[in-house]
Amino acid sequence: MRRALAFILVHVLFTIIVSGQSKEELQMQKQKAYDDLKLTRDLMEKTSAQRSSSVKQLRLLQNGINARAGLISTLEAELDLLSRSIQETEELIGQLTIDNEKNKEEYARLIYFAYRNHTEYEKIMYILAGATISQSYQRYKYLKYISAYRVRKANEIDSLIGELDLQKDRLNLFKNEKLMAIEEKEGEQQKLLGQRSRRRSMVSDLERRESELRREVSEKERIATALETRIREIIEEEARKLNSSNIYAAMTPEQELVGKDFRKNRGKLPWPVEKGIVTVGFGKHEVPGLRGSSVQNNGIDITSSPGTEVRAVFEGQVTKVFAILGANYTVLIRHGEFLSVYQNLVNVRVKTGDKVLTKERLGEAFTDEKDNVASVHFEVWQERTILNPEEWISK
Repeated sequence: MRRALAFILVHVLFTIIVSGQSKEELQMQKQKAYDDLKLTRDLMEKTSAQRSSSVKQLRLLQNGINARAGLISTLEAELDLLSRSIQETEELIGQLTIDNEKNKEEYARLIYFAYRNHTEYEKIMYILAGATISQSYQRYKYLKYISAYRVRKANEIDSLIGELDLQKDRLNLFKNEKLMAIEEKEGEQQKLLGQRSRRRSMVSDLERRESELRREVSEKERIATALETRIREIIEEEARKLNSSNIYAAMTPEQELVGKDFRKNRGKLPWPVEKGIVTVGFGKHEVPGLRGSSVQNNGIDITSSPGTEVRAVFEGQVTKVFAILGANYTVLIRHGEFLSVYQNLVNVRVKTGDKVLTKERLGEAFTDEKDNVASVHFEVWQERTILNPEEWISK
């Protein structure tokens, strides 16, 4: 019985440790979702001065919808975890109760035996009643064992009662946490319904302004094409200077080391802004309000608060600083065989040839007066190949 109890306690302890780790991870996910929702709400408030809906507003709202859906999913996982914890704790309480009852019954028998032999005279008579000296000695040892065993059983009962009280407190805590999580989930679901209703209204508003949206899309495509063309021209220009089809063939040992370190940090690079939201991801995307239309994004578009500083995601050397009509300044930084691209900057602080450190300020993200939010376009290249920046920056 003691071995079975010990096994249960070890199993529950292991479950508590694993659950604790999972709970900590869920709390981190929840906090990130709340942070994203707060930033989205703040940015939406900055754009709310507009009389009509904008694509940027809609994308900010969609980000908030995605964050809230993720939060609800995390809350559901938390509820599952709490349900398992409640079930396991109830099973442990049941087993502890059974063991405690058995201990009490056994302790009662020991007390009855001790009552029958409670005086020194009765103990001596019990020992002398042995048929042989050896049997009398065994009876003497048995009395000593029973006395020690009775004390040990009393301690076990006290320990089990204490463990029962502890597990009952844990059970009540889990149940209260579950009730709070249910209320939190229901509240977030109501907010999500409100957000989705608002999104439908904004899409309808945008659909009524089709010609205006098509002009915006055409302008963005022009800027994207101009940026890609200019980057490829710079790459070819450097290749001609080195008289090599591979512009990185003549890298210095320092540049090679930087390139290797850049590769090692895939998925761990800091964001080009301290706080921001990816409003347009990498690849082809449908334009809200324009059914059947889509645009190709060679990087990611990050929206942030006015005055946001743009920073280098890794150490390297500024390859070029240039301007594109309608998209302000672009900064290219070489990291060995890789390039990081920062577009739509103003108040640029670096120039061609400068060496920069990780998180060093490059300039300020341009703030559109119409939307009243700042935005920066970010890309990652490997030689002539365009990469997905979301696979390189930290989550």
